Amino acid sequence: MRRIILRIENKNELRLSSARVSKKQLLSFIQENKVWILEQHKNIKAAFLEDTSFYYLNKAYKIKHHNESLCLDTETVYLNPLRAKQHSDMFYRKCAKAYLPDRVDFWTKKMGLEYNRLSFRLAKKRWGSCNTKRNISLNPYMMKLSYEMIDYIIVHELSHLRHMNHSKVFYECVQNYIPDYINIEKEIKALSLKLN
Repeated sequence: MRRIILRIENKNELRLSSARVSKKQLLSFIQENKVWILEQHKNIKAAFLEDTSFYYLNKAYKIKHHNESLCLDTETVYLNPLRAKQHSDMFYRKCAKAYLPDRVDFWTKKMGLEYNRLSFRLAKKRWGSCNTKRNISLNPYMMKLSYEMIDYIIVHELSHLRHMNHSKVFYECVQNYIPDYINIEKEIKALSLKLN
């Protein structure tokens, strides 16, 4: 069988086409690959829809579809809807690895602390964590937030190196470095509702 093209049309509809394939052959292809086609359609529906928002550093970019890799412009982000999740995750992970280690080192020195290891893990609900082995894990989706919010999350996790709980003393430690942490927490919660 000749090459068949799977294309995304308006309203995220799939369109199969080929220059020299009959309708009968296309229908046969659909029948044979039904599970795969339905999976692709599900991925498109779950992907970022056009004219919705893509957040980077607390700025909302309008989403437009194209068939290339993710491209960020001054007001717009261009995404391939078939690979939107994969490309956006790669984008946030790359940005996080480029920006967050320097901020963690800045706050570690300022707070007079030492950590063992810094890692990155994509998660839907958790911005970061700190364990008893003094390992810090940060969520690359933090790159959706403002610089101020990112610093708060880093200070919050580093404060666990002193207090492995959320006690009054823990929050006093956080407040010592981020005096307005209560309002920043509220802003993060409000923005999180938009992001999910």
